[in-house]
Amino acid sequence: MMAVPKDEKVGGREFSSIFMIAVGMKLSDITTTILYESGQTAGWIMPLLSLGFVLIAYAILMSVLKRWSGKGLPEVVFTIGGKTGGTLICLLLFFGALLMTSITSRGYVDIINVMVYQRSPVYALYFMLMAAAFFVANRGFAAIARISWMILFLIEGALILLVAIMWTDIDWLRLNPIAGPGVANLLRTGFIHSAMFGEIILATLFIPKVRTFRTFRIAASVGFIVSSLKISLFMAIYTAVFDYPEVVHIAYPFQQLTKNASFGRVFTHAESFFIGFWLVISVIYFATYVYLLAYVFARAMRMDRHEKLLPSMAGLVVFIGLLPGNTEKVRGYWELLISYSTILYFALPVVIWLLDRIWRWRHAQT
Repeated sequence: MMAVPKDEKVGGREFSSIFMIAVGMKLSDITTTILYESGQTAGWIMPLLSLGFVLIAYAILMSVLKRWSGKGLPEVVFTIGGKTGGTLICLLLFFGALLMTSITSRGYVDIINVMVYQRSPVYALYFMLMAAAFFVANRGFAAIARISWMILFLIEGALILLVAIMWTDIDWLRLNPIAGPGVANLLRTGFIHSAMFGEIILATLFIPKVRTFRTFRIAASVGFIVSSLKISLFMAIYTAVFDYPEVVHIAYPFQQLTKNASFGRVFTHAESFFIGFWLVISVIYFATYVYLLAYVFARAMRMDRHEKLLPSMAGLVVFIGLLPGNTEKVRGYWELLISYSTILYFALPVVIWLLDRIWRWRHAQT
């Protein structure tokens, strides 16, 4: 692979690709199963509702950041909130991202353990996953962005192939009743789970790494909207193939879909292809988060370089991720974390908006 300068700024397509992968991967983890429990046959609508809610918080935050000439969130909060306020906000984002990365990565390790390497100890699989993620993250943000862009079309092609293979098994009538438990319940649970798209708030950390603020704004919007539509589509397909309530009892619907996929006598055991591809994407997914954790912690501590923090961040993720004893506890922690993270991702933009107003008012008086 050609060397990529670690401080190189990325374009819109590369930046959008990072978060299309990071958010789009939720269609293959425990997120979908949990959404079915509250959304029932309308579970596929909930990603759209959750994104709609979190976009409100994102719009508030962007109304502040657009005034700061392409500065990232850490730089802005240290300016308007001072050293104490800036450190506190960055640390809140760090710990929120750390816990979410740890719980999510543990969920992925459990999938690998159940679907691929049943006899391997969880800690060994976890170590290999995060070691690979660290290796990619260590190449820098621009490298992650370019790799994401290069494989994005392969990902979309694989997903289209999977849908095409399973098309005859899809019965769209299984989506009835469309409103599931009712509109009021969907709106309430959609809001509670809106932190599943919290990456759109975290993405503002990387504004200085994108060529222009306008490029960032367009790329982030496209990436998150397309990803939410993709998650919604696949959740609809899971219901249309497996039916409700059976889909609720399938721990990993995406992986089960790949196991069911076959194309005559020529293309049998398709899960080997899809799972192998999924493993590669998982490495890139967590490389992004390891890099993000090192980056935001370094900004919170006012450190000039964050690269030396990458190994410790990968290790910290593994340490926290191994604390839950089993998959059920992972799911329980995930739901609890999502609820509290929703409060964080809605409160912080409002606080930052107020700090910005106060800062501007004070400077207008002088």
